[in-house]
Parts: sequence; structure tokens; C-alpha cells
Amino acid sequence: MSNPSEFRFRRVARDILDLGELQLQLLSIDSQEARQQAGRAVAWLTVALALGGSALTVVMVGAGFALADWAEWPVGLSLLAVAAIVFVFVLLLGYFAYRALRSATSSMQECKSEFVENVKWLKATLIEPGSSPRHQMRAEDFPPTDRYPEQAGVSQNGHHRTPR
Repeated sequence: MSNPSEFRFRRVARDILDLGELQLQLLSIDSQEARQQAGRAVAWLTVALALGGSALTVVMVGAGFALADWAEWPVGLSLLAVAAIVFVFVLLLGYFAYRALRSATSSMQECKSEFVENVKWLKATLIEPGSSPRHQMRAEDFPPTDRYPEQAGVSQNGHHRTPR
């Protein structure tokens, strides 16, 4: 029959592997969601840069001259007024891109918090295995099965028990 400390180590090692697998699955799901949201952010940023870069100069000059003719302002003042209006629009598009990027990065927060909790559990379990709440719950919820025959004669606290 196996040594009770060896049995506990196997159980902890199995739990560590299970946690690692679940953490990778969570990371995969969160990274897919983050990529989708980051794609939207890049699209907003591309639109903002395209408008702000290429066509903006021509539109601003034309609108400045039109404003000078319509309002009978000096050409310089009209160009500045048009530039200020377009600049506010570009800032608005940049704000939408910023919010989309923040949303994309916040979806990874769940994965990070799960990882931190798993590391805390792992530390507590390795330092004092019997004190871990999850470890105690497993003792009640998962009785030994034929899948792991070395568990058949050992109780959760490591003492030998008589078979039923």
C-alpha cells in the first residue's frame, strides 16, 4: 500500500495539473475575446488616422476659404476655426479607440485574477495541505474510486481505513 504522504503529493500534483490545464483554457478564451476587441480598436484607430492624415488638410483649407467668404472673416481666422472643429472630431475618434483598447485589455483581468487565486491556493496547499478549503471539500465530494486504486485503503487525512 502507498505511503500517505506519497498519496497526498499525488493528489496535490494532480490538482496542480488540473489547475494548469484550466488556466490555459481560460487564457485561450480570454485572449480570443481580447483579439476581437483589439481588432475593433485598431479599426477605429485606422479610421481616425486616415481622416486625420490624408484628407484633413484639403478639407480644412477648402472649408477655411469657404468660411472666410461666408462669414467675411480673415482667411487666417477661418482656417484656424476649421482646424479646431476638425481637431475636436479627431479627438473624439481617438477617445473611441482608447475605450475599445481598454475594453480589450480588461477582458484579460479575469484570467489574471484566476491565476493569482490559483497561485495562492497552490502556496497554501503546499505549505499545509490539510488546511486548504478546496482540499477539504474534495474529501467530502469525491470519494475514492477504482480509477485510483492506491486511494482505496487510505482516508483523506492519510490514515488507513478498513474497506467496506
